[in-house]
Amino acid sequence: MFVTRWAASVLGILWGVALCLPLLLAAVTAPTSGLTRRVLGWERSRQSRCFGIVLGEAPTKRAFFALNGVVAGLIAVPVLNLLTGFLLVTIGSLIQGLFIGGSITIGFEFWTINQPTLFVGVLYGAANLIGVIVFAEAVNWLHGTIDSRFTEVSRPNAPHTRITQLLMTRHGVVMAIDEERRRIERDLHDGVQQNVVSLSVLIARAQRAKDPDKVSALLDDALVQSQDLIEEMREVAWRVYPTALDEHGLGTVLNRVADHCPIPVTLTAVPTRRVSQASESAAYFVVREAVTNVVKHANASTIRISVVDEEDALIAEVVDDGSGGADPTGSGLKGLTRRVGALDGTLAVTSTEATGTTVRAEIPYV
Repeated sequence: MFVTRWAASVLGILWGVALCLPLLLAAVTAPTSGLTRRVLGWERSRQSRCFGIVLGEAPTKRAFFALNGVVAGLIAVPVLNLLTGFLLVTIGSLIQGLFIGGSITIGFEFWTINQPTLFVGVLYGAANLIGVIVFAEAVNWLHGTIDSRFTEVSRPNAPHTRITQLLMTRHGVVMAIDEERRRIERDLHDGVQQNVVSLSVLIARAQRAKDPDKVSALLDDALVQSQDLIEEMREVAWRVYPTALDEHGLGTVLNRVADHCPIPVTLTAVPTRRVSQASESAAYFVVREAVTNVVKHANASTIRISVVDEEDALIAEVVDDGSGGADPTGSGLKGLTRRVGALDGTLAVTSTEATGTTVRAEIPYV
C-alpha cells in the first residue's frame, strides 16, 4: 500500500514539472478564462490520481494556482536529481560489482577507506531512494495544506482514512449481528411463541372436554392453529435468510417480496446473471428492509424496486411516493448501512415530503 502511495506521489511530482508553467500562467489570468478552467481540471486530476487529494468546490483564487505551481516547480529539482542518482549509480554499481569487480576509494583529509563497488552503489542508491520518498511525502502534505486554504479537501484513500473505515466497518458488523439476533428473538417471542402457547391451550382444552362434538371442534381449531404456526415459522425462516436466494437468485425472492407487499410494487430491474452470494444477500436485505419501512411508516401508494447489475457492483434502489421524513440514523436504516458497509459498499437515503423516500445501495462484488 505504501509503495503504491509513494510511486503515485513521485509520478505526481513528475507530472507537476509539466504543469508548473501552466499553473503559474493561470495565476495571472482571469479565474473564468478557458485556460484557468483547463489548468484547474489538470491539477484536480493530478492531485486526485497521484496524491489522493479530492478537492471540493473549484478554487478560484489566483494564489491557489501560484502556490501549487511554485511547489511543483521547486520540488522537482531535488527529486529529479535524486532519481537520476538512484538510477545511474545503482545500475552502474550493479554492472561493475557483478561483472567487473573492483572497489571504490573514499578519501578524507586524514584517512581513506576502500569499499566494494556493489556495496557502495547499493547503499548510495538506497539513500537517494529514501530521499525521493521523503520529498514525495513532503509535497503530498504541502499540496494538501495549500488546497485546504482555498477549498474543502478530503483524502478518501489515505491509509489512516482507510484504517478508520475498516475499524468502523468491523464494529458495524458486530452491531448488525447483534441487532439481527434481537430481531429474530422478537419474531420468535411475539409470533411463534404466542402461536405455540395458543396451540397448547387448545390441545389441553380438548383433552379435558367430555362432549365429543366440542372435542372435535377444539381439535379442528388446533389444526388451524398448527397450520398458522407452520406458516409463521416459514416467515421467520424467510426473514432470517431465504433459501430460494441460493437456489434461484434475486429475481425469485424479489418477486416474492413484491407479491407479499400490501402496497403495489413495480419491479423495474433485476440481475439476469448470478453474482456473489454475499452481494445478492446484501441487496435482498436492503430491498426487504426498505419495503418494510415503507409499509410501516411512509403512507405510500406505490413502491418501485430496481436492482441493476453494474460492471463491478449491484445497485439496489427502493423508491416510494410516501410522506418522506425517513431517518438514516434509525435502527433499521443504520443496520442496512452496517450490512452494506461490511462489503465496502455505500448506502444513501434521500427523503423529502414532496417526493417520498429513495434508498440506494451500491454493493461491490466480493
